[in-house]
Parts: sequence; C-alpha cells; structure tokens
Amino acid sequence: MPSASSTMGQRSGADSTASTPSASDVSVGGVLWRRKGLIVFLILLGLGGGYWFFTQQDETYRAEATIEVYSQNVQTDTGSVVENLTALAPGLAFIEAEVTSDEVLKNAIEIGQLAAFEQTPTDTNALIAMIRRDLQLQAPFEGAQSQERTIVNVSFESPDATVATAIVNAVVEAYDEYINGRHRSNIDNVVEFFREGRDSILPKLDELESDFTEFRSSAPLEWNGKGEAVNPYRDDALRLEESLHAFETQSRQLNSKLRLIRDVVKQGTNDYAVLREVQFLLDDLGDIDEIQQTIAEEVVDPELELKTKLMGLRVRADMMASQFAPNHPSRVAVEQELKVTEAAFREIQESRGTVEGETIDIEAKQNEAAKTLLATYVSGLRKRIQLVNEDIAETQSRLEEVRTRALELVEFENKNASFLRSIARYQDMLQSFDSQLEKANLPSLNSGLHVNVLRPAGLGYLVGPMLSRALVLGGFLGLVLGAALAFLWDWSERTFRSPDEISTMLGLPILTHLPVLLTPKKNRKKSGQKEDPYPRTDPIVTVLHEPHSPCSEAFRSIRTGLFATSGGPPDYQVIQVTSALPGDGKSTIAANLGASMARANKRVLIIDADLRRPTQASVFGVESGMGLTGLLNGEVELQEAIVATDAENLFVLPSGPKPNNPAEALMLPEFGQLLDDARMQFDVIIVDTPPLLSVTDASNVATQVDGVMVVMRIGRNIKPMSKRATTLLRMLHVNIIGLVVNAIGDSGYSATYSQAWSESYGGQPGSEYSYSSYRYGSDKYLDASKEQTVTVRGHGRPVAAKVLVANGTSLNGDNSEDTEH
Repeated sequence: MPSASSTMGQRSGADSTASTPSASDVSVGGVLWRRKGLIVFLILLGLGGGYWFFTQQDETYRAEATIEVYSQNVQTDTGSVVENLTALAPGLAFIEAEVTSDEVLKNAIEIGQLAAFEQTPTDTNALIAMIRRDLQLQAPFEGAQSQERTIVNVSFESPDATVATAIVNAVVEAYDEYINGRHRSNIDNVVEFFREGRDSILPKLDELESDFTEFRSSAPLEWNGKGEAVNPYRDDALRLEESLHAFETQSRQLNSKLRLIRDVVKQGTNDYAVLREVQFLLDDLGDIDEIQQTIAEEVVDPELELKTKLMGLRVRADMMASQFAPNHPSRVAVEQELKVTEAAFREIQESRGTVEGETIDIEAKQNEAAKTLLATYVSGLRKRIQLVNEDIAETQSRLEEVRTRALELVEFENKNASFLRSIARYQDMLQSFDSQLEKANLPSLNSGLHVNVLRPAGLGYLVGPMLSRALVLGGFLGLVLGAALAFLWDWSERTFRSPDEISTMLGLPILTHLPVLLTPKKNRKKSGQKEDPYPRTDPIVTVLHEPHSPCSEAFRSIRTGLFATSGGPPDYQVIQVTSALPGDGKSTIAANLGASMARANKRVLIIDADLRRPTQASVFGVESGMGLTGLLNGEVELQEAIVATDAENLFVLPSGPKPNNPAEALMLPEFGQLLDDARMQFDVIIVDTPPLLSVTDASNVATQVDGVMVVMRIGRNIKPMSKRATTLLRMLHVNIIGLVVNAIGDSGYSATYSQAWSESYGGQPGSEYSYSSYRYGSDKYLDASKEQTVTVRGHGRPVAAKVLVANGTSLNGDNSEDTEH
C-alpha cells in the first residue's frame, strides 16, 4: 500500500508553494522610522550647512523693467511682401537673441556709459560678456506672447543697485533704437531687391521679343488672325485620314456583299431562287419581276402564268420560313397565297391537262435570265472594289507625303511655343515686381515694430541671500541624504528585524521563538537530593532536565500546534527537522521536541539521518551500534537498531557507522520502507537531517515525510540563506510546517530582532550543542564522509517491522521478542 508520507506530501504540496513576498514589501515609512535618528541628524546637519552658506554669500540687488514689443500695421489688403515682413511681433526667444547681440549691447554701453562704474569692467568685451551672463528675459505671465505683441521682463542682478538699474535701462533704450533702425533697413533692402530684379528682367525680355520676331519672319508656318501659329499640312493630313477611313469602310462593305453572293450561290438550288434570295438580302439588284414579264410576253398561257407565279410564291415562302417564325403575319400571308395559287393551278391541270414542254421552257428562261442578271451584278461589284482599292492606295500615298511635311514643321511649332512661354513668364515677373514696388511705400502705410516701456527699471532691490531659502534647501538636502542612507543601510542589513518581517518575506508561520539554550551546570549531589532521572541524557535537553524553563514551554507550544486536532490522528506523523546552514541548532531542537512529545504520552522515534555529523546518540547517551546505516544495508533488523532512552516513550535510531555515500543512502527505497514500518509502531517520527544548503541529504528526505520544520538562527546574513532554503523546499513541493526562530537574545546576533520581539524568554548569550563551531559556509559537512569506508547499498528485501526496547518488551505491549507487523 502507498506510504502515508507520500499521501501527506501530495496533500500539503499546494500549501508549500505559497508565494514569497520580496523585500520590496517592507514599508517605506517603517524604514524611515527605524532610521529616524540618522535622518534627524542629517537634517540638522543640512540646516547648519544652509546657514553657513547664507553667511558666505554677498548681497545681491535686482533691477527689472517691463517692455512691450508690438506691431502697428495699417491693413491695406494688398498682400505686400514687405508688409508681411512686419505683420507679426517676434517671440521671446527671438527678442532675447536680439537684446543680447553684440550690436545692441555695445550701443547700450555707450548710451548708459556703463564702463564708468567701479563695479563694471573697463574692457568692452568683458562688460558685454558680464551683461550677457547676468541679463535675464522672461515672460511675466502666461499668455504674454501673441501674434501682435510680446511682453517681456528685462532684469539684471548686481551687488550694486545703481549698476543694475543703469544696465537695464541702457539695454532697453538700445533695443528700441535697434528695432527702429532694423525696420527702416528691412524696407530699403526689400525695395532694392525688387528694383534690381525688375532692372535685370527688362533687358532679357527685350532680347527675347527681338529673337521671336526674327523667328516668325523665317519660320515656314502660317499665323491666323489671333497670332497663333498654324501648320498647314496638319489639316490636310486630317482630311486625308478621314477620306482613307471612308474608302476602307466602303471596300469592306463591297467585299462583304461579294462574299455573301458566293455563299448563297453555293447553297442555292437554281439561279432564279439564288437571285431572289440575293435581292432580298442586298436590296440593290432591282426588280426581278421584269424577267417574269418578259417571259410572259412570249408565252401567253393562263396555266403557264399561274405556274410562274406559283414558283415565285414558293421561293418567297422558303425565304420567309428561314427568316420568320411560323406565326409571323408576313409568313402567314405568303403561305396562304401559296395555298390558293396551288389550288387554282391544280384545277387548271385537271381541266386542261399539263403542258410539260412549255413549262420546262419557261423555267429554263427564268434561270437563264436570273443567271445573267446575277453575273452582271457580281461583275459590277468587282469593278467597284477595284476602283475603291485604287482610291485607298492613292490616298495612303498622299497621306504619307503630307505627314512627312507636317512633321518637318513640328520643330518650328515647338520653338514658337517655347518663345511664347518664356515671354509670358518674364512678363509675369515684371508685372509682379512692378506691383511690389508700387506697394513698397511702407513708411506712409505701416509704422512697423515698436518697443513700449511699460515699467522702467527703478532702483534695484535686495534679492539675496535669503536665510529661509538657504535653510529650506539645506534641510531638504539633509532629508534626501538621510533617506537615501537609511534605505541603503536597511537594504544592506542581512538580519531580520521582526517576526512580521520573517513571515512576510518567507511566507511561512513562526512556530515559536527560542532563547539561547544553555547547558545547565552539574552540581554535586547533596545529601537527601533525588537522583537525576535522566542520567544518560545530555543537559542540553532542557525539556527533561528543566521542564519549567521558558525553553521547555516554547517546545510545548510547538507540540500543541502540531497535535491540537479535534479527534483523529495528527496531520504530521513523520516530521523532518532541518536548517539552512550548520550552527542553527536543529539537532538540539529535534531532541527537545521529541522529548516534549514523549512526555505527552506519545510514542516517539528520533531517527538520526545526519549520516555525516550525527549527534543524537551522544545527546541521549546511547550506543550508536549498527544504527540506520546497518539497517539500510540489511545487517540488522529494525528492533535491533532502535535504542530506548532514559525518557519514557522516547526511542532513538542512531545513524550507525558513517558511510561514504550518505546522500545516496537516504535515496534508497529501504529508507522509505523504514518510515512506513515506523509509522505502524510510533505516534511521531522525528527525522534529524543535515542542513539544506550544505548538502543534498535533507532534500532527499523531504519528499518522504509529512512535513518539514525549518530551524533558523537569528544571525548575520540570515535573509538570503533562509530565502534560498525555503525556495528549495518549495521547488520540491513538500509541506513546510513552519519556522523555529532560535537564539533570541544572543549578543553575537541581531539585537534589532531581539528588541522587536515583545516577550522576553530570559537566558544569557551562549552557545548550543550541535554545530556552534561550524557556522555559515563551513565545508565540514562535505568533508565528513571522505575518510569513511562503509558504503550503504541497501539489501533489496523488506525490513521486518520488529521493534524491541532494551528490556525485551515490544513496543506493542506484548512480551514476544519477534512479534511481526
């Protein structure tokens, strides 16, 4: 049957994958409050620095003037280019570039005699550099700049209030003069530009017109009344093309008639019928009834006349049948006339008999006359086709000749068009220049840009230094520096500060907090004093030796949390006790936890699975014997390997001889079978394993137990190690019961955490049993199995579930030595 450990591992796997919050979950306020002393000190230091900076600064005065730069234009709706140059007011950046230009500043120095002040340099270039450096131009309010006007504050700061005022007023006056001079200069430049352009175009236009006149006199072109060039051969070519198209159309029509007659002759039965069909289709053969009239004059016989008519009606009926539907009125009329004529013809034959010879003669004459007429018509068609083809050839020849002559004149036409375009372009340019020159009288129309001084600069006022500003800046810099150092300090600290931080960062509950476990002093036995009930057990097991100490109470709180179930078996029967690194006290805690559960009338087995550095045998004062190693190799039975301790209901399975393959030994199926057999004999099985981050032994065992209890000693660099250990267990999908925080109050570890814990457990700084000499990154665990010769390979057979205590009494209560389960 499946082991209970695998069942419990599957049930609790989801709980062990709880997300672990990152270090960013620590509140900002908490960090600042913890380091408030540092922050307050740096703020005070910043305030002192600000005051010192204030005392080192010289007094500064500022003079300020407000000007308005606007455009005052008269709207003439002429769209002059010169008017558009002054239609908009310049922007703030453009004004600043103009004010700080060398031309304006040199003029300002001359206007205000600025070089005469003691506080200003005598060198002009140095004075210009000083004014440009300290002169400031800015908009006094939002919306101070528009298309028509721009309002600017001009200010200057100096240690002398008089100098600041003089510089600002001189700069404003110099800029006003610069704007007026620039406006007049712009107008003159534009007028000169258009005048030069006009003067350069006139000679070119005259020369072009002279060349065009000479061209017209020699070009083989004709000109109409509008002065447009005409190519005489182009019209002739168009007319010939039309004639050629008409001749080709006529030729196609005549050839179509000839092909039609040929097709009818091939399909016809006699010449007269063919002639009748051709006449019906072409409508240009004339009336063939003349043939019948001629024959009737020669033979005047009613029967013959009626027969002749009958033949014509039959031909018409056949033609109607091939062209019209049966119910067509024309076809019906012809067929009706044919029936009447046939009836009359039969009556005449019955009364007079037939005249065969004459009938034959009449039909022959009809066919002969029809053949002659049809041949004459075909001959006429062929002659007409010949004449039309001759006209086509002649027209094509003339057309080629005319086209050749027309193409010879195309070059002259293009050159004439080029002359006309060039003359029109120069005329347009000349007209545009003339129009702009007429509109260039700007001084009488537009007055251009203006500079209006809204507020002249008064005597400079004190602007610095300011004590409040220096103090605020110094205090702020101290606050920023203090906060940065506080976060840096907090980030660099590798020790947990409070129980809440452990739970938040690792996402695990804290089962209990343990003070430093001290080894009680062994006093001499006094007279009348009771003997120690646990002589073989090391005093570090405080649950047995000092059951009323705070440490013992802490272990009882773990026991209560694990077994406080309302009826039924506990959730955790096989419990693994491990830690992140050596020196955390996991073996001592496993021994005390087992003793605490045994005192609660639970049958407890402590398996020392730390095959590298075993300690449980020495803690309980028992012989190691073959132990776990011999049991896995099949050298002993389970009842022979388990040893009873001084405490009732508490048994130990020592590690046995140290193997050279401890990690592989704990992966054998015999170890899982051992746990299954122990489940049937004990209420609780505690497995003491090596640290998680030192070797892989603990990871191999974690997947076979019901829960893992992690021991964490509050010490330096515990944050990253604890996070790595819990992450490793979550990757294995095992159930993590919780954390046991050890060594609270140890002076060698986190005082911050100790102060944050609300209850004091007492105790003095010291060391525990176990691995106190091999802490943090020691390689003793890796070296522990190098010199061993025992190898655990398993025995390939089930382990007998026989458990006997030292006095021969089985754990089930009977006296049989070989009771099997």
